[in-house]
Amino acid sequence: MSDEITGSETCVVCGKTIDGTSGVSHVAHQGRNFTLCCPICLQMFDRARDRFARGERPQSLLDELMNQTTWKETGR
Repeated sequence: MSDEITGSETCVVCGKTIDGTSGVSHVAHQGRNFTLCCPICLQMFDRARDRFARGERPQSLLDELMNQTTWKETGR
C-alpha cells in the first residue's frame, strides 16, 4: 500500500496492484490513506476498518468476512 494517491498502489483488501487512479477508491481511516480497487473491496473494508488498519493478514480476514456474508436467493 502507498500513502500517495498517484503511481502504483496495492489494494489493502485483496492485494491487487493498481497502476493509475482509474476506478480506485482512497479511504482515510485513523489518519492513514487506504487504497481500494473496487466496490466489493470497499464494502469489505467498511465491515472491518480497524482490523485492516491494524494490518491483519488480508486473505484470512477476507475469508472470514466472506463466510459471514449471506447471499439473496433469486426467485427462480
